[in-house]
Amino acid sequence: MIKLIQKFRQAREAKKQELKKSRILSCINGSDIKYEDLIPIGDEEYDRIVAALEEKVNREIGEEPRYIPSGTGGSTESEYERQEDSADSFVSAMGFKEPRNFRRNGLPNIFAWREIIDSMKNRVRDAYLIKNRPCGKCGMDKTIFFCFRSSDESWKELCGREGYMLICPDCLTIIGFVPYLLS
Repeated sequence: MIKLIQKFRQAREAKKQELKKSRILSCINGSDIKYEDLIPIGDEEYDRIVAALEEKVNREIGEEPRYIPSGTGGSTESEYERQEDSADSFVSAMGFKEPRNFRRNGLPNIFAWREIIDSMKNRVRDAYLIKNRPCGKCGMDKTIFFCFRSSDESWKELCGREGYMLICPDCLTIIGFVPYLLS
């Protein structure tokens, strides 16, 4: 009986890993990022990165809402234009050959930095450094690709998002976000 339970647990863990890999592959599909270029971040390094990011956000960014309510982005023509301009630069930064249908970092505050940090601290701990993928803004060679899940409040408002986000912790840039789950 114990061997059967162990076998079941191993099969369940293998299925979880397979699902995680398929989600990542769907998010990077069409870009020049290869699955092999993703370097998993260990727990201790992850905790250091999150602590340093939280310290930097607290030091450099003023008060911001914990969650950006629906209806606050893209409400004017100029905001839509900025979103499209940023979308083009995101497609280029990620190395996509052609535009895709996904949410892009169109406005600087689509996700609040504190919400991003909360996600990194409290939710899915799945993060990677990307080999040879410097930030297009500051040139730092440690861009982070991680699983982001928006706040519980956003899910209650039916605008929750979960997916992989690419950020530069050095210049506090959200390079992009590719969701795989929407409320």
